[in-house]
Amino acid sequence: MTKPTSNSGIPVTLSSPTADSVPIPNEQLVPDRGLPAWLLSFLFHTILFTVILLTARTVNNGAAEIENRNVGIVLVEAQSEKTEYLSEGEVAESTSSSTPVASPPPLPTEQELPPDLPGLASSTTTITGVGDELMESLNGAEGLIEGVATTGNIGGKVTTEVFGVKGTGSRFVYVFDRSASMSGYNNKPLRAAKKQLLASLNSLGKNHQFQIIFYNDTTRVFKPDPGAAEMMPADDRTRRRAARFVESIQADRGTDHLNALHLALSLAPDVIFLLTDAEGGFTRSELLKVSQWNRSAAVINAIEFGVGSGPGSDRSLQQLARDHGGTYVYKNILTLSD
Repeated sequence: MTKPTSNSGIPVTLSSPTADSVPIPNEQLVPDRGLPAWLLSFLFHTILFTVILLTARTVNNGAAEIENRNVGIVLVEAQSEKTEYLSEGEVAESTSSSTPVASPPPLPTEQELPPDLPGLASSTTTITGVGDELMESLNGAEGLIEGVATTGNIGGKVTTEVFGVKGTGSRFVYVFDRSASMSGYNNKPLRAAKKQLLASLNSLGKNHQFQIIFYNDTTRVFKPDPGAAEMMPADDRTRRRAARFVESIQADRGTDHLNALHLALSLAPDVIFLLTDAEGGFTRSELLKVSQWNRSAAVINAIEFGVGSGPGSDRSLQQLARDHGGTYVYKNILTLSD
Protein backbone atom coordinates (compact mmCIF):
# COMPACT_ATOMS: atom_id res chain seq x y z
CA MET A 1 0.00 0.00 0.00
CA THR A 2 1.46 3.27 -1.05
CA LYS A 3 1.80 5.93 1.71
CA PRO A 4 0.51 9.27 0.89
CA THR A 5 2.94 12.01 0.52
CA SER A 6 2.68 15.72 0.99
CA ASN A 7 3.14 18.21 -1.71
CA SER A 8 6.78 18.42 -0.74
CA GLY A 9 7.26 14.73 -1.21
CA ILE A 10 7.61 13.91 2.49
CA PRO A 11 5.66 10.83 3.42
CA VAL A 12 2.70 11.33 5.79
CA THR A 13 1.85 8.81 8.45
CA LEU A 14 -1.92 8.17 8.87
CA SER A 15 -3.16 7.15 12.28
CA SER A 16 -6.64 5.96 13.37
CA PRO A 17 -8.61 8.39 15.37
CA THR A 18 -8.90 7.98 19.09
CA ALA A 19 -11.65 8.76 21.46
CA ASP A 20 -10.00 11.96 22.59
CA SER A 21 -9.48 13.22 19.11
CA VAL A 22 -13.03 12.53 17.70
CA PRO A 23 -14.90 15.86 17.24
CA ILE A 24 -18.14 16.38 19.36
CA PRO A 25 -21.39 17.30 17.52
CA ASN A 26 -22.82 20.83 18.07
CA GLU A 27 -26.09 19.52 19.65
CA GLN A 28 -24.12 17.93 22.49
CA LEU A 29 -22.40 21.27 23.26
CA VAL A 30 -25.73 23.02 24.39
CA PRO A 31 -25.85 23.31 28.15
CA ASP A 32 -28.68 21.72 30.23
CA ARG A 33 -31.96 23.85 30.01
CA GLY A 34 -33.82 22.35 33.01
CA LEU A 35 -37.62 21.38 32.68
CA PRO A 36 -39.11 21.06 29.22
CA ALA A 37 -41.31 23.94 27.93
CA TRP A 38 -44.52 21.91 27.77
CA LEU A 39 -44.13 20.96 31.41
CA LEU A 40 -43.65 24.61 32.45
CA SER A 41 -46.81 25.64 30.54
CA PHE A 42 -48.81 22.88 32.18
CA LEU A 43 -47.65 23.91 35.66
CA PHE A 44 -48.38 27.62 35.00
CA HIS A 45 -51.97 26.99 33.85
CA THR A 46 -52.58 24.60 36.70
CA ILE A 47 -51.48 27.20 39.28
CA LEU A 48 -53.58 29.95 37.60
CA PHE A 49 -56.70 27.81 37.57
CA THR A 50 -56.17 26.92 41.23
CA VAL A 51 -55.88 30.62 42.21
CA ILE A 52 -59.07 31.53 40.35
CA LEU A 53 -60.97 28.69 41.96
CA LEU A 54 -59.84 29.64 45.46
CA THR A 55 -60.73 33.30 44.88
CA ALA A 56 -64.26 32.48 43.70
CA ARG A 57 -64.90 30.29 46.74
CA THR A 58 -63.71 33.05 49.06
CA VAL A 59 -66.12 35.61 47.50
CA ASN A 60 -69.07 33.23 47.69
CA ASN A 61 -68.37 32.42 51.32
CA GLY A 62 -68.26 36.16 52.28
CA ALA A 63 -71.37 37.41 50.39
CA ALA A 64 -74.70 37.50 52.17
CA GLU A 65 -77.73 36.02 50.53
CA ILE A 66 -79.93 38.76 49.06
CA GLU A 67 -83.63 38.33 49.54
CA ASN A 68 -86.05 39.79 47.00
CA ARG A 69 -88.49 42.11 48.79
CA ASN A 70 -91.27 44.44 47.71
CA VAL A 71 -90.39 48.10 47.25
CA GLY A 72 -91.56 50.26 50.13
CA ILE A 73 -90.50 52.09 53.23
CA VAL A 74 -87.91 50.05 55.10
CA LEU A 75 -86.52 50.68 58.53
CA VAL A 76 -83.30 49.05 59.63
CA GLU A 77 -83.06 47.97 63.24
CA ALA A 78 -79.56 47.22 64.44
CA GLN A 79 -79.33 44.88 67.40
CA SER A 80 -75.73 44.02 68.33
CA GLU A 81 -74.28 42.52 65.13
CA LYS A 82 -77.58 41.59 63.50
CA THR A 83 -79.34 43.82 60.96
CA GLU A 84 -83.10 43.32 60.59
CA TYR A 85 -85.19 44.74 57.73
CA LEU A 86 -88.81 45.62 58.49
CA SER A 87 -91.58 46.01 55.91
CA GLU A 88 -94.29 48.67 56.03
CA GLY A 89 -96.75 46.40 57.80
CA GLU A 90 -94.12 45.33 60.28
CA VAL A 91 -93.21 48.97 60.89
CA ALA A 92 -96.77 49.75 61.87
CA GLU A 93 -96.95 46.76 64.19
CA SER A 94 -93.57 47.56 65.71
CA THR A 95 -94.46 51.21 66.23
CA SER A 96 -97.83 50.50 67.78
CA SER A 97 -96.41 47.87 70.08
CA SER A 98 -93.26 49.63 71.17
CA THR A 99 -94.04 53.38 71.21
CA PRO A 100 -97.47 54.43 72.48
CA VAL A 101 -98.93 57.50 70.72
CA ALA A 102 -100.14 60.19 73.06
CA SER A 103 -103.77 61.13 72.33
CA PRO A 104 -104.73 64.85 72.36
CA PRO A 105 -106.42 66.13 75.48
CA PRO A 106 -110.23 66.30 75.18
CA LEU A 107 -111.81 69.65 74.40
CA PRO A 108 -113.35 71.40 77.38
CA THR A 109 -117.11 71.27 77.68
CA GLU A 110 -119.17 74.43 77.76
CA GLN A 111 -119.47 74.12 81.55
CA GLU A 112 -115.64 73.96 81.85
CA LEU A 113 -115.04 77.17 79.88
CA PRO A 114 -113.98 80.26 81.83
CA PRO A 115 -116.84 82.69 82.55
CA ASP A 116 -115.37 85.34 80.19
CA LEU A 117 -115.47 83.00 77.13
CA PRO A 118 -119.17 82.10 76.72
CA GLY A 119 -120.45 80.41 73.60
CA LEU A 120 -117.05 79.14 72.33
CA ALA A 121 -118.16 75.51 72.50
CA SER A 122 -120.89 76.14 69.94
CA SER A 123 -120.32 77.16 66.32
CA THR A 124 -123.92 78.27 65.85
CA THR A 125 -123.69 81.36 68.05
CA THR A 126 -124.97 84.39 66.14
CA ILE A 127 -124.31 88.09 66.61
CA THR A 128 -127.41 90.15 67.23
CA GLY A 129 -128.10 93.83 67.45
CA VAL A 130 -126.67 94.82 64.05
CA GLY A 131 -129.30 96.61 62.01
CA ASP A 132 -129.88 99.62 59.82
CA GLU A 133 -129.77 101.93 62.83
CA LEU A 134 -126.30 100.73 63.81
CA MET A 135 -125.06 100.90 60.22
CA GLU A 136 -126.29 104.47 59.92
CA SER A 137 -124.49 105.45 63.13
CA LEU A 138 -121.12 104.16 61.89
CA ASN A 139 -119.07 106.55 59.81
CA GLY A 140 -118.53 104.93 56.41
CA ALA A 141 -119.63 101.50 57.65
CA GLU A 142 -120.75 100.33 54.23
CA GLY A 143 -117.50 101.47 52.70
CA LEU A 144 -115.52 99.49 55.27
CA ILE A 145 -117.54 96.33 54.71
CA GLU A 146 -117.30 96.55 50.94
CA GLY A 147 -113.59 97.39 50.99
CA VAL A 148 -114.03 100.79 49.30
CA ALA A 149 -111.19 103.22 49.91
CA THR A 150 -111.67 106.97 49.97
CA THR A 151 -108.40 107.87 48.27
CA GLY A 152 -106.65 106.87 45.07
CA ASN A 153 -107.95 105.33 41.89
CA ILE A 154 -110.17 102.67 43.42
CA GLY A 155 -111.87 101.03 40.50
CA GLY A 156 -112.47 100.59 36.83
CA LYS A 157 -113.39 103.61 34.78
CA VAL A 158 -116.94 104.62 34.02
CA THR A 159 -118.42 107.22 31.68
CA THR A 160 -121.02 109.59 33.07
CA GLU A 161 -122.49 112.83 31.76
CA VAL A 162 -124.09 116.15 32.67
CA PHE A 163 -126.26 117.85 30.04
CA GLY A 164 -124.74 115.61 27.38
CA VAL A 165 -121.15 116.43 28.33
CA LYS A 166 -119.38 113.14 29.03
CA GLY A 167 -116.50 112.37 31.34
CA THR A 168 -114.64 109.07 31.85
CA GLY A 169 -112.76 108.10 34.99
CA SER A 170 -113.25 106.80 38.51
CA ARG A 171 -113.06 110.07 40.52
CA PHE A 172 -115.54 112.85 39.75
CA VAL A 173 -116.11 116.29 41.26
CA TYR A 174 -119.25 118.32 40.53
CA VAL A 175 -118.70 122.09 40.92
CA PHE A 176 -122.14 123.75 40.59
CA ASP A 177 -123.00 127.43 40.80
CA ARG A 178 -125.63 128.36 43.42
CA SER A 179 -125.43 132.13 43.19
CA ALA A 180 -128.63 134.24 43.20
CA SER A 181 -128.85 134.26 39.40
CA MET A 182 -129.37 130.47 39.43
CA SER A 183 -132.76 131.03 41.13
CA GLY A 184 -134.17 133.04 38.22
CA TYR A 185 -137.12 131.93 36.14
CA ASN A 186 -138.81 130.40 39.14
CA ASN A 187 -135.64 128.60 40.22
CA LYS A 188 -135.54 126.70 36.93
CA PRO A 189 -131.74 126.72 36.40
CA LEU A 190 -130.99 125.32 39.85
CA ARG A 191 -133.70 122.64 39.61
CA ALA A 192 -132.40 121.48 36.21
CA ALA A 193 -128.82 121.42 37.53
CA LYS A 194 -129.80 119.28 40.54
CA LYS A 195 -131.67 116.82 38.34
CA GLN A 196 -128.68 116.31 36.06
CA LEU A 197 -126.30 115.97 38.99
CA LEU A 198 -128.34 113.24 40.69
CA ALA A 199 -128.73 111.35 37.41
CA SER A 200 -124.94 111.41 36.97
CA LEU A 201 -124.36 110.14 40.51
CA ASN A 202 -126.73 107.23 39.96
CA SER A 203 -124.61 106.07 36.99
CA LEU A 204 -121.57 105.58 39.24
CA GLY A 205 -120.72 102.29 40.93
CA LYS A 206 -119.61 101.54 44.46
CA ASN A 207 -115.99 101.30 43.27
CA HIS A 208 -116.03 104.93 42.10
CA GLN A 209 -115.68 108.18 44.05
CA PHE A 210 -117.23 111.61 43.89
CA GLN A 211 -117.55 114.97 45.62
CA ILE A 212 -120.07 117.79 45.26
CA ILE A 213 -119.20 121.47 45.66
CA PHE A 214 -121.94 124.07 45.45
CA TYR A 215 -120.62 127.60 45.45
CA ASN A 216 -121.57 131.27 45.39
CA ASP A 217 -119.01 133.61 46.96
CA THR A 218 -118.25 130.74 49.38
CA THR A 219 -118.26 126.96 48.99
CA ARG A 220 -120.53 124.32 50.45
CA VAL A 221 -119.15 120.79 50.25
CA PHE A 222 -120.87 117.44 50.71
CA LYS A 223 -119.55 116.23 54.07
CA PRO A 224 -121.76 113.65 55.80
CA ASP A 225 -119.48 113.85 58.83
CA PRO A 226 -117.30 116.59 60.27
CA GLY A 227 -113.84 116.93 58.81
CA ALA A 228 -112.04 118.09 55.72
CA ALA A 229 -113.52 117.72 52.27
CA GLU A 230 -112.60 114.39 50.68
CA MET A 231 -113.67 112.05 47.95
CA MET A 232 -116.63 109.88 48.87
CA PRO A 233 -117.44 106.29 47.79
CA ALA A 234 -120.34 106.08 45.38
CA ASP A 235 -122.12 103.26 47.21
CA ASP A 236 -125.90 103.28 47.65
CA ARG A 237 -125.88 104.63 51.17
CA THR A 238 -123.54 107.55 50.36
CA ARG A 239 -125.48 108.44 47.22
CA ARG A 240 -128.72 108.59 49.22
CA ARG A 241 -127.09 110.97 51.66
CA ALA A 242 -125.71 113.01 48.76
CA ALA A 243 -129.21 113.32 47.30
CA ARG A 244 -130.47 114.81 50.56
CA PHE A 245 -127.56 117.27 50.52
CA VAL A 246 -128.32 118.33 46.93
CA GLU A 247 -132.01 118.90 47.69
CA SER A 248 -131.09 121.18 50.59
CA ILE A 249 -129.15 123.65 48.44
CA GLN A 250 -130.60 127.11 47.86
CA ALA A 251 -129.39 129.85 45.50
CA ASP A 252 -128.28 133.23 46.83
CA ARG A 253 -125.47 135.81 46.99
CA GLY A 254 -122.59 136.44 44.55
CA THR A 255 -120.15 134.27 42.59
CA ASP A 256 -116.53 133.14 43.11
CA HIS A 257 -115.64 130.55 40.46
CA LEU A 258 -111.92 130.47 41.20
CA ASN A 259 -112.12 129.48 44.86
CA ALA A 260 -114.52 126.62 44.16
CA LEU A 261 -112.40 125.32 41.28
CA HIS A 262 -109.26 125.47 43.41
CA LEU A 263 -110.93 123.28 46.06
CA ALA A 264 -112.05 120.79 43.42
CA LEU A 265 -108.56 120.44 41.97
CA SER A 266 -107.09 119.84 45.44
CA LEU A 267 -109.03 116.54 45.53
CA ALA A 268 -107.09 115.23 42.49
CA PRO A 269 -110.10 114.04 40.50
CA ASP A 270 -110.13 112.48 37.06
CA VAL A 271 -113.00 114.64 35.81
CA ILE A 272 -114.57 117.96 36.90
CA PHE A 273 -118.02 119.11 35.78
CA LEU A 274 -118.22 122.89 36.22
CA LEU A 275 -121.74 124.32 35.80
CA THR A 276 -122.39 128.04 36.03
CA ASP A 277 -124.34 130.90 34.46
CA ALA A 278 -120.87 132.45 33.99
CA GLU A 279 -121.36 135.78 35.74
CA GLY A 280 -117.97 137.43 35.36
CA GLY A 281 -116.27 134.39 33.87
CA PHE A 282 -112.50 133.94 34.33
CA THR A 283 -109.77 136.47 33.75
CA ARG A 284 -106.57 135.52 31.90
CA SER A 285 -104.57 135.42 35.14
CA GLU A 286 -107.22 133.20 36.74
CA LEU A 287 -107.01 130.75 33.87
CA LEU A 288 -103.24 130.64 34.35
CA LYS A 289 -103.71 129.83 38.04
CA VAL A 290 -106.07 126.99 37.24
CA SER A 291 -103.43 125.48 34.94
CA GLN A 292 -100.87 125.69 37.74
CA TRP A 293 -103.22 124.01 40.22
CA ASN A 294 -104.24 121.15 37.94
CA ARG A 295 -101.30 118.91 38.78
CA SER A 296 -103.35 115.73 38.41
CA ALA A 297 -104.23 116.73 34.83
CA ALA A 298 -107.95 116.49 35.55
CA VAL A 299 -110.31 116.93 32.63
CA ILE A 300 -112.43 120.05 33.16
CA ASN A 301 -115.78 120.15 31.41
CA ALA A 302 -117.75 123.41 31.37
CA ILE A 303 -121.54 123.78 31.13
CA GLU A 304 -122.73 127.37 30.72
CA PHE A 305 -126.29 128.54 31.39
CA GLY A 306 -127.59 131.61 29.59
CA VAL A 307 -130.60 133.22 28.00
CA GLY A 308 -130.67 133.22 24.22
CA SER A 309 -129.36 131.10 21.40
CA GLY A 310 -125.68 131.40 22.29
CA PRO A 311 -123.15 132.65 24.83
CA GLY A 312 -122.23 136.29 25.18
CA SER A 313 -118.92 137.88 24.37
CA ASP A 314 -117.07 136.18 27.23
CA ARG A 315 -115.35 132.99 26.06
CA SER A 316 -113.41 132.17 29.23
CA LEU A 317 -115.36 128.95 29.93
CA GLN A 318 -114.60 127.68 26.44
CA GLN A 319 -110.93 128.48 26.95
CA LEU A 320 -110.97 126.72 30.31
CA ALA A 321 -112.33 123.50 28.76
CA ARG A 322 -109.82 123.63 25.89
CA ASP A 323 -106.89 124.14 28.28
CA HIS A 324 -107.77 121.02 30.26
CA GLY A 325 -108.96 118.56 27.65
CA GLY A 326 -112.64 118.99 28.39
CA THR A 327 -115.84 119.83 26.56
CA TYR A 328 -117.82 123.07 26.64
CA VAL A 329 -121.58 123.26 26.10
CA TYR A 330 -124.04 126.15 26.26
CA LYS A 331 -127.59 125.64 27.55
CA ASN A 332 -130.43 128.10 27.07
CA ILE A 333 -132.26 128.37 30.39
CA LEU A 334 -135.58 128.92 28.62
CA THR A 335 -135.38 125.50 26.95
CA LEU A 336 -134.43 123.53 30.06
CA SER A 337 -136.92 120.87 31.20
CA ASP A 338 -137.97 120.71 34.81
